Amino acid sequence: MSTTPLPPAPAPLGSLPGDASAGLAGYTAAGLGAVAAAALGVMYAVEVPRGGPYVFGAVNDFTGGLFFAASIPVIVQIHRRLTAGPWSRAALGATVTASAGAAASGVLLSLGLIGFAPSTVVSVAGIVTQAVWTMLANHRLSGRPPYPRRLALAGRAIGAGMLVAVPVVWAGLAASGAPALQTALLALGGAVGGAAYLAWPVWLAFAGRRLTGSAVHRRPARGAAATPA
Repeated sequence: MSTTPLPPAPAPLGSLPGDASAGLAGYTAAGLGAVAAAALGVMYAVEVPRGGPYVFGAVNDFTGGLFFAASIPVIVQIHRRLTAGPWSRAALGATVTASAGAAASGVLLSLGLIGFAPSTVVSVAGIVTQAVWTMLANHRLSGRPPYPRRLALAGRAIGAGMLVAVPVVWAGLAASGAPALQTALLALGGAVGGAAYLAWPVWLAFAGRRLTGSAVHRRPARGAAATPA
C-alpha cells in the first residue's frame, strides 16, 4: 500500500485550500451587508427626518466596517483563480489594503473615534477599489470553467455599476448651482449605485456558496490519495 498525494488543482480550475473558510466569510459578509443596508434604510426613513439620534447610522457604520473585513477572504480566494503575476499581486494588495482601511474606518466612526469626513474618504476608496477588482477579476474569469459564468457576469456588472455611480453622485453634489441637473445626477447615480450596493452582498453569498461547494468536492479527491501499490 502506497500513498501518493495528488497534485493541487491549478487555479483557476478546481478547488483550492482555504475555499471552505472563505465560503463561510462570504456568507458572513452577505449577512452583515444585509444588516448594514437595512440600518441605512431605517436611518434615512426615520432618523434623518427627525434629526437623530442616528443609532441606526452607527449600526450601519459598524456592520459596514465588519462587512469590508469579511469580504477580504472571499476576494483573496477568488483572486487565486487568476494567473499570478506582479500586476495581479499588486492589484490584490491594493484591494486588501483599501478594504482593511474601510473596515477600520467604519468601526472607528461608529465608536466616535474618527470624524465623518475622513471616514467617508477612506470608505469611498474601499468601495471604488473593490469595485475595480470585482469588475476586472470577474471579467478575466468569465468563460473560464469551472468558475460560474453567471457569477462572473454579475460581478462584472456590479463593479461597473458602482464605478459609474460614484462619479455621477459626486458630480451631482457639486452641481448645487443647477438644481434640476443636480436632482437628475443624484437620482441617476443613486439608482445605479443603490442597485450595485444591494447586489454586492448577494454576490458574496453566491460566491460563498461556490467556494463552499468547491471545498466539498475537494475532500473526496484528498481521500482518494491512497492507492494500492
